[in-house]
Amino acid sequence: MMQTIKEFFTLDMIYQFANIGVIPLWLLIIFSPNSKSASILINNIFLPLILASTYIYLVYQLINPDTFLLIKKKTGFLEIFQLYLGIDQLSSVLSNKIFLLVFWIHFLSLSIFLGLWISKDAIRLNIHKYVVIVPLILTYFTGPVGLCLYLFLRIIICQKFKIHD
Repeated sequence: MMQTIKEFFTLDMIYQFANIGVIPLWLLIIFSPNSKSASILINNIFLPLILASTYIYLVYQLINPDTFLLIKKKTGFLEIFQLYLGIDQLSSVLSNKIFLLVFWIHFLSLSIFLGLWISKDAIRLNIHKYVVIVPLILTYFTGPVGLCLYLFLRIIICQKFKIHD
């Protein structure tokens, strides 16, 4: 059964589904944050559950005894932690497609979390949705840059320095 799942969920398929799957949520967050549809999707555990399950599936593929030796030959499982030693080591670890996809799912998950937080925070502080569009688009593409722009705008508009009230 696991072999059938593995044959169906190829790395390319997972990558495409993850990229396309987040777009409707991002469109709702950016253009219609107060809508009922956005509220249902934003307050639903479904998307985070899918991303977390995908993450777990990919990590399982890494540590699966059948594929472990193949990965060890290419990268070395314990060598993963060498990614903290320098950019060359990071590049080496990310040369493995499974590791690269795990990092991409990680980025998508965190950027969605940031986008949702920005959207909810702007609604709570009555910041107009058009002010938040550029920070949200930047968050979608660059994560922290969008967050920094939003926090800067938030300080200017609301004169609030606290992130959590």
